[in-house]
Amino acid sequence: MKKIIFVMFAFVFMTNEAMAFVAFGHETIAALAEKHMTDKANNEVKAILGTTMIKSCSWLNSLRKKGGEMEYSKNWHFFNLDEKGKSTTMNENDGVVVLEKAIAVLQNRKNESDSLVQASLKTVIHLVGDMHCLSHVRIDGVEDSKGFRFFHWNEQEGKARKDWNSLWYNHWEKGYLGRYMIFPPEYYAQDIDIYARKKKAEYEKGTPRFWAENMGEDVVRTLEVYKPEEIIPTQTIQTYEFLHTKCMAKAGYRLAALLNEIFK
Repeated sequence: MKKIIFVMFAFVFMTNEAMAFVAFGHETIAALAEKHMTDKANNEVKAILGTTMIKSCSWLNSLRKKGGEMEYSKNWHFFNLDEKGKSTTMNENDGVVVLEKAIAVLQNRKNESDSLVQASLKTVIHLVGDMHCLSHVRIDGVEDSKGFRFFHWNEQEGKARKDWNSLWYNHWEKGYLGRYMIFPPEYYAQDIDIYARKKKAEYEKGTPRFWAENMGEDVVRTLEVYKPEEIIPTQTIQTYEFLHTKCMAKAGYRLAALLNEIFK
């Protein structure tokens, strides 16, 4: 706990150095959340951050990119589930545990330093945003869930590559999201909201541990479609765009619900 608090305090003013594509995904989730936050929550969040959520939503990537003594922070971006798909870990480097500690700071914010409160808020915004991507889930006993890997036929290289984690980011962040990047993230958030608004009440229920388990269910269902070592053509992968949109919607609605509750 002391290590987490120290790092949060020390890096609270770090700027976002993440790749533009990854940042755009987080910005879209922040924009969607802002649409569904109460005025009170929005105002308090802006007062703590000194800016909008969109400009503060991916700061943990800057910490991870520092490497060296900050290398361990890369584990904060992963949500570990047991063999039954349950979030039971209390490991301080697990994403859910870090998220829970940050939430606790915000709930007790009147007794915490301004710097720690700001860092904790940035952490909450970032880690709930990470829940848009299934490759952030690791399930004990399900080897392919660790990075969400399987063979994929790469037309450009003319060969199969076993790297779903890279495929997930490259396809969704550079391909699917890339089609929106000529517009502000608010435009993409609006499209997601139109697509998923009827499911909002369902998606926003639960706690961060439940949300991690829900992601695990999506991982398992997707992996069950394919046999080990199977080569998957890009055309098949593209049919999962609806799943990515659903995950983005869940992250945005859940972030809004969580912040509305904290700042009610």
